[in-house]
Amino acid sequence: MQRTAPGLRTDTAARLAELERQRPEWQTWISLLAMAERALNDEGWRTPLSETELARSFSGSPEKEAPLLNRRTLQVDAARIRRLVRDLALNASVIEGATSLRRYRPSEAEALGLISAAVRQDGDEINRLAAERDVDADALASVAHLAAFPSLHSCGRLLESRVPPSWPHGYCPVCAAWPILAERRGLDRSRRLRCGRCAAQWEVQWLYCIYCGEREHDRLGSLEPDDRGEMLKVETCATCRGYLKSFASLQGFPAFELLLQDLETVELDLVALDRGYCRPLKSGFALDIQIVDHASCRDL
Repeated sequence: MQRTAPGLRTDTAARLAELERQRPEWQTWISLLAMAERALNDEGWRTPLSETELARSFSGSPEKEAPLLNRRTLQVDAARIRRLVRDLALNASVIEGATSLRRYRPSEAEALGLISAAVRQDGDEINRLAAERDVDADALASVAHLAAFPSLHSCGRLLESRVPPSWPHGYCPVCAAWPILAERRGLDRSRRLRCGRCAAQWEVQWLYCIYCGEREHDRLGSLEPDDRGEMLKVETCATCRGYLKSFASLQGFPAFELLLQDLETVELDLVALDRGYCRPLKSGFALDIQIVDHASCRDL
């Protein structure tokens, strides 16, 4: 499959249409991504961090492990969240094994609980909610994470200037997620990790496993496609068996482009998995966060 060269920005609608033409079996997932992208660009989404919340000091720092969103309250439009969850679920219901989502009609409170679990990356809570409603847990998790994307991206944009310049951890300094990919940025090939949820970026050292901290060079390797050379590879660790896709890029990817690059290189995930590598299922930090309907809040 032809891919966009790393660092090249293209029209999102055209990219999605081309993906659907090349991989018609991905049609449903591409339509879900398109819905998330439209929500991302919808100015009707309320800023999730109030002026009062932004004025408070943040606990994240190079000396601490807590991401910037830890112990924060996000204010969202519950009705808008509910509509997005409902629409995503209805579109996802055509996937084999996910037809149960066709009847999923959450209340506003339930939709808030669902995206709260997604923001915290609490898979157990999402499984519990799925069991209560007798719907497919994996499909509901996909819907939940896509529904949380616009709010998390807004948080990443608001907190971009507060990201510590020397964040020492492999997980995101804003939302605690593991990065979706690494960028070998610019002529100096600095190694920058990118979060696929809030689009945060942070620089880390080379010869360092972001998952387990391994630094022995003989334990760190890479998988490289024959036709991509140094442009695209998979970083691997023999100690924890973790992997991370890595792109050479002159400039950073825009937020939604991160998801597209990840989707377009799914064959590399399959190769890594086939060779016994994996990505952590749990987040790097147990995020303590509250998500409420903005209509119930009033800045003091």
